[in-house]
Amino acid sequence: MRYIDTHAHYNDEAYENILDETLNNCISKNVDYIVNVGYDVPSSKKAIELSDKYDYIYSAIGIHPHDVDNYKPEQILELYEKMNNDKIVAIGEIGLDYAFVKDNKQKQKKLFIDQIKLANYLKLPILIHSRDASFDTYDVLKNEEQAKYGTLFHCFQPSDDLVRLVIENGYYVAFGGNITFKRNESFKEYIKKIPIEQIVIETDCPYLAPVPYRGTVNTSANLPIICDKLAEYKEMNVEDVAKAVYENSLKFFNIKQK
Repeated sequence: MRYIDTHAHYNDEAYENILDETLNNCISKNVDYIVNVGYDVPSSKKAIELSDKYDYIYSAIGIHPHDVDNYKPEQILELYEKMNNDKIVAIGEIGLDYAFVKDNKQKQKKLFIDQIKLANYLKLPILIHSRDASFDTYDVLKNEEQAKYGTLFHCFQPSDDLVRLVIENGYYVAFGGNITFKRNESFKEYIKKIPIEQIVIETDCPYLAPVPYRGTVNTSANLPIICDKLAEYKEMNVEDVAKAVYENSLKFFNIKQK
C-alpha cells in the first residue's frame, strides 16, 4: 500500500534538527507524496522552499484565520508570483476558527472569502480549516463564494450541515489521527455517509498523532494507522481504502504520479 499525506507541517520548528531523518522514515513507510501546508506568510514561504528541495513534497500557501490581523492575501499572491510556483498545489490552510476568538468573525469571513477569490484567480483548489465555525463555513461556501477548482476540508469536523454540503457539492474531506481518539467515535456514522471517492487522509503533523502515539510528534509515517481506522469505520477492505484515498489525493491536487 502507498500513501499520500495531504496536510503536513514540516515547516514547523518541531522538525528543525530531525527533518531529513523524519522524512526518510516516512519514505521507508511507503509515503510517496506530501503536501506541506503554510498558515501565514513565513510558513508559506518555507513550504515552497521545502517543495523545491524535495521532489516528493508539494506546497500549499495561505493565511490561517488566527492571523487575520497580521497578513493579507496580497502577500500570498506576491509569494506565488515571486517564488517557484510549479509545485504549489492549493491555497490553504484558510477558513474560520472561533474556538478562542469570537469578536472578529466578520474580519475572518472577509479573509476567507478573499483567499477563495485568490484561489479562483490562480486556478487552484482550497484547503479549509473550520473550527467551532460550521454554520458560518457552510454559509460562506453556499452563499458567498464558491471555490471553482476544488474544496478540501482539512481535519474534517463533521456536522449534519457540513456533511450534507460536502456530499451535495462533491467536496473532499481529509481525516487524520483524531479519528482514532475515543472521544471521536461519533465520527463513525458520518464517515459511513461520505462516499469513499470524496475522502483523503492526512496527519496535520507535528500535531494530532494517532493512538497509540497520541502526545508525540506526529509524522507522515503514521498514515497507515489512520487508513486502518478509516477502513474499519467504512467497513471496507483496507487495501481498497488505501488505493481509493491515494487516487483521490492525486486527482484533487492534480499531481502527476511518477
